[in-house]
Amino acid sequence: MGVPAFEKRVIGELRNDVGGGAMNTLCIVGDVNADGRPDVVVSGRNGRMAWFENPGRPGTGPWTMHPIDRVRDLECGGLVRDLDGDGWGDIIDGGDYRSDELSWWRNPGPAGGPWSRHVIARTGSRQFHDELVADVAGDGRPSLVFWNQGAGALHHVPLPPDPTVTPWPGIARIASGRREDGQAEEGLAAADLDGDGAIEIVAGTHWYRREPGGWEGHRFARGYITTKVAVGDLDGDGLLEIVLSEGDACIYGRPQGGRLAWFQRGADMRAPWVEHEVEAGLLDPHTLQVADLCGHGRLDLLVGEIGLAGGSPGRTPRLLIYENDGRGGFVPHVVDEGSGTHNAVLVDLYGRGAPDIVGRPLHGPEKWQIHVFERTPGFTAAG
Repeated sequence: MGVPAFEKRVIGELRNDVGGGAMNTLCIVGDVNADGRPDVVVSGRNGRMAWFENPGRPGTGPWTMHPIDRVRDLECGGLVRDLDGDGWGDIIDGGDYRSDELSWWRNPGPAGGPWSRHVIARTGSRQFHDELVADVAGDGRPSLVFWNQGAGALHHVPLPPDPTVTPWPGIARIASGRREDGQAEEGLAAADLDGDGAIEIVAGTHWYRREPGGWEGHRFARGYITTKVAVGDLDGDGLLEIVLSEGDACIYGRPQGGRLAWFQRGADMRAPWVEHEVEAGLLDPHTLQVADLCGHGRLDLLVGEIGLAGGSPGRTPRLLIYENDGRGGFVPHVVDEGSGTHNAVLVDLYGRGAPDIVGRPLHGPEKWQIHVFERTPGFTAAG
């Protein structure tokens, strides 16, 4: 078909602790008010957390802002998930490099009133960069999987019948001491990698399989830091590949920028996988999503660069679609350029059967804005 076109809209602003280093760290999407439409939740590292109500139709508004809480020391990552079974989306997020708490916020539901915060875990080690929910224990129950970067530790815990209990019972460690070139690992995905019907966890540069005696970890990549992780069958061989982007490479000491690559298993999937570099020198590609965006039946990549806090020499950050050429290669197409984005996601906001893009900048003059890139009808010519 071609490359999809998007129209950029600013759906709101959330200003937090204006000053040097102030930023919004959290931007997640999910149905907060049980109307069947994805809403957008944003929070500062310090300051306000709020949700923006989906108006239901593209090009319309307003996206009404609703306050949630005053927060301190929050990290990015996070989830919208109905934890207490009332049909209304609750929020999970962890603390940053100054906090050892992973928490959730209980939605007051149709009665309204304040949201209440509850601590899931207090580990003694700081920073929780990523979370996901999946049946990783193989017992038919969903578990919360989370990184705790201060200890380089990966954990899982079953979602409890009463999520207001603190801490959640049954927290178990999958791995610890996971660092790559001295940097704590990041990035999470869950999928049945080996086709045996059980869910494996992809976390940083390793994948993990549950065995009778505990969790078995295998390294598939080396040298990639601060990763975003995605999984999909990129080459159409019926097997799942792993995609990595180095989301904070410049920030953490690699001025040459971050890499984007996909990894293909060999005959022994426990051995290191074959690396296929797509691009290097990216300005901190902290957005990574996999979907058939170009309508050709193949999985493409959505990648977004943060850009540098003091400006990016030579060029500005981009939001890109890497079109899958069906031969193991990817052709880049620019969706947007200039503002940068951080942890953007693909989501069908209006039930049209095609994903839109939601994100916001981390730096620059637009950093308090929330951006929606609404998919417009038709495709541009592939180039």
